[in-house]
Amino acid sequence: MFLQVGASTERGFYVDVGCHHPRRGSNTFGFYRAGWCGILIDMEEDKVRVARMARKRDVVVQSAISDRAETLNIYSPGEFSTNATIDPSAAAHHPDYHRLSAVTTETLTEVLDRCDCPETFEFLNIDCEGNDFRVLKGLSLVKYEPKVICIEIWESKAGLDDLVASDIHTYLSRHGYELRSWAIFSAIYVRKPAS
Repeated sequence: MFLQVGASTERGFYVDVGCHHPRRGSNTFGFYRAGWCGILIDMEEDKVRVARMARKRDVVVQSAISDRAETLNIYSPGEFSTNATIDPSAAAHHPDYHRLSAVTTETLTEVLDRCDCPETFEFLNIDCEGNDFRVLKGLSLVKYEPKVICIEIWESKAGLDDLVASDIHTYLSRHGYELRSWAIFSAIYVRKPAS
């Protein structure tokens, strides 16, 4: 994918929001192994602790990301779950989820500013269990220009028609991104060249 869109494969930079495990199931670990580095963000302390041990070149931030600052609850089915969320409607669909703690959210732009993120970078991964659109809206796509975005779109499970009707697809299309691929929940968008 990166060779096709012309993204540098040497010394690339990524941002991974909802990073979960630093290796297992990670959309950025392959890049890390290839010499890239970046920013890993997760709202749960245990995941952040493991990421700091395993990904020494990365900046690892414990934060709950949304489109504004507010206090929300973290819901999860258990310890070190891949499905922890701050979206109460996502948690409501799962009777095994329970409230872990309260957390104050911040925007992705605020975190990237604080971490001295480059304004143009190769890859943004967003996997935030139902809160993905709010994470995306909290990123200034005027200031920060990821070349490729992989984002979880729950509507995409129903098929391409539902994916292209989603708020996320509409938003990214309006901001100069085109859909290149998708698999179940994850969609990959590439920034169109400036005309």
